[in-house]
Amino acid sequence: MRGPTVAKAAGYVVISPAEAYRKPLAPVTVDCHVHLFPERLFRAIRRWFDGVGWEIPYPHPHDEVLSALKGFGVHEVWALTYAHRPGTAEGLNAWMSDIARSEPMVRGFFTVHPEDDDPRSIAEQAMDEHGLEGMKLHAEVQNLAVDDPRLDGVFDVLEERRAPCVLHTGDAPYPYTKENLDVARVAVRLKRNPALVAVIAHLGANQTAAYLELTREYNGLHLEVSFTNFPGRKESGLPDYGSLAPYADRLLFGSDFPNLIFTYADQADAWWNLDWVKNDAAMFFGGRARHLLPPRD
Repeated sequence: MRGPTVAKAAGYVVISPAEAYRKPLAPVTVDCHVHLFPERLFRAIRRWFDGVGWEIPYPHPHDEVLSALKGFGVHEVWALTYAHRPGTAEGLNAWMSDIARSEPMVRGFFTVHPEDDDPRSIAEQAMDEHGLEGMKLHAEVQNLAVDDPRLDGVFDVLEERRAPCVLHTGDAPYPYTKENLDVARVAVRLKRNPALVAVIAHLGANQTAAYLELTREYNGLHLEVSFTNFPGRKESGLPDYGSLAPYADRLLFGSDFPNLIFTYADQADAWWNLDWVKNDAAMFFGGRARHLLPPRD
């Protein structure tokens, strides 16, 4: 395992190996937000993070990522990727399928791009031929809006099959909302696909309150909590974490591993330290995510 580095952006001076790989007190069994990419692409992603001052203490090769998570006590991960440009989704999906077939802890998710010729057929191939179980879109990185009509067929298939999609659609860390990142775009999508099983990444920050309000109308809408509650968090626009208790049945634990600027244990335990999370621990840290996917044979 490669050694941790300085994580200035998180407010730490140095994250030691003992800190970085400490097993959390939180009983995390399923992590619904883990990134796996082919080596060349992940190296490019890390170079981008280096350029904005993030010094990440964790490795990125998929075998090392999964080994670290096993050490944290995690049994299962939703493995996420996304197509940065058109024409790359099919290759990424095939790669993810190979990982999921060889690694029992991996529940592989596919991706599409709205500029591909037939996104729906790519989604169907990903599920029917590659055995992938859900979809990930990153509205910011992919420069898309989830209500784009070119994605209608993809979301129709997901809705028909009750397959979950993880949607990075919030506007954090921006102090303003980009048009394609407005919660209103998700509301339009849900109006068209009301039975969609959608998991909004990062609590939809900084539009959390609006997303929570939408959960009252759409039973399939959930939020995951990655990168929102950790030591040194200074982001505005997030609610008091105690106020989330009434929505516990719609919240799932995700980490965004390995792209962290703090330790895995710090993030997991920040949630574990909340009384309402402890009361819901089995579901929050894994059970709810398991219920959103079919059981393993």
